[in-house]
Amino acid sequence: MGTLVYTGLVVSLIGTLGTPLIPLIVHEHHVSFVAAQWILTVTLLVGAVAGPTLGRLGDGPRRKGVLMGGLGSVLAGAVVAATAWNFPQLVVGRALMGFGLGLMPLTFATAREFLPKASGVRVVAVLSVSVASGTGLGYPLTGAIADRVDYRYAFWFAALLTAAAITLIAVAVPRAGAATRLSAPGDERPRPFDVPGAALIGLALGAVLLGFSQAPRWGWGSAPVLGLFAGGVVLAAGWLAVERTSRAPLVDLRYLRPLPVMVSNGAAVFMGFGMFGAVSLVIRLVETPLSAGYGFGGGVLLAGLMIMPVSVGTLIATRAARVVERRFGTAAVLVLGGLVVAAASLGLAGWRGHLAEVAVATGLLGVGIGTAFAAMPTLIITHVPLAETGSATSVNQAMRVVGGSMGSALAASLLAGFTPAGALLPRDAGYTAAFLMLGLVSLLGALLGLVLRAGGLQRSGVAPVLAAGGGAGTAP
Repeated sequence: MGTLVYTGLVVSLIGTLGTPLIPLIVHEHHVSFVAAQWILTVTLLVGAVAGPTLGRLGDGPRRKGVLMGGLGSVLAGAVVAATAWNFPQLVVGRALMGFGLGLMPLTFATAREFLPKASGVRVVAVLSVSVASGTGLGYPLTGAIADRVDYRYAFWFAALLTAAAITLIAVAVPRAGAATRLSAPGDERPRPFDVPGAALIGLALGAVLLGFSQAPRWGWGSAPVLGLFAGGVVLAAGWLAVERTSRAPLVDLRYLRPLPVMVSNGAAVFMGFGMFGAVSLVIRLVETPLSAGYGFGGGVLLAGLMIMPVSVGTLIATRAARVVERRFGTAAVLVLGGLVVAAASLGLAGWRGHLAEVAVATGLLGVGIGTAFAAMPTLIITHVPLAETGSATSVNQAMRVVGGSMGSALAASLLAGFTPAGALLPRDAGYTAAFLMLGLVSLLGALLGLVLRAGGLQRSGVAPVLAAGGGAGTAP
């Protein structure tokens, strides 16, 4: 259990490692701010594309090997980034590190298989919350290193953390059992890998995420951005057609149809939108020079410290989610998370003149995100069989990244729209509009939880698939 939680924290820290370093990368490698953003964009792209593939590979007997291999890629990427003396090498290193973002579903599957049923569900919730916890820890940690020594030491530190995770997994995590080895109950053959499905979903997600990441720069109505979005839709339609006819699909679409699973994936988009959008705005706001008439003129370390309350909030959320779930059901946990995230963003829209106000808001953001993230995988794993855990939760993970890319991109575009011609900084009203947008979108996640409540989801959220023993049963 400790190994899985530690691995989840390391993986989430890896994903946010590059963001506080962007101003330093601009200065060190003499590239534009937009170009430097690629050390974050490429990590998210690779993580989203790799997630479904690693999730399916990890639902078989190779799960432990896939976990160690994915972390091996992260370790190699950290070394490549730490030794990078030119910008392209740094981007390659960050791309290799992106494979780590696709490993969280494998930790879910491991917890579900090897821990007792009740504690397995709780640990999956904790693992999901660790995504936000690692984010809150990663920013100040990276900022402290970058402020005092060469930023490359941050990547060396990531390499050490990853090497420790590989060692712990090698020692503590068992190999997958019989429940994950077969393509169907009573079928003794190993499940073949769906290469066409993996290629199509990877290209579809890559096109959509690339479009969102570049839209603030190229323009939302530009031909390249519209072409990427259209291409993503066409590729996604092709992927659905392939998965429906495949004898061993990458993602079994039957297990995406139950209402709780659909709601969880929809909420993942909205909660990712609110979280990543708010974090990116807070960092930019804190680092805005005082000459703008707002902002705090802080550096990388201060910006990181303002994100640290997210981790504190997630610790509160872990216990709060458990209490709410026991009394009101999993759907209520999702509703509560969406409402708190919305309150944090709407609060920042009106009150952000003091660092204390920003810290309180980011703490609330952590509570809301942690609460919502605890509910999402629980809704999924209680409605899919054990052998589909990694695959089903990988879709949820990809939806979080897609939502996060949308939130960051739209927030950046709003700020650009409030930037006077020839000016470098937006007007303060731009932040008001951006935080209002994030808050309203986060409310949609709460509304999805109300859909489940209205639909009469069991208070426990446990479907027949787990009630029957959590094996390769049939989801409703």
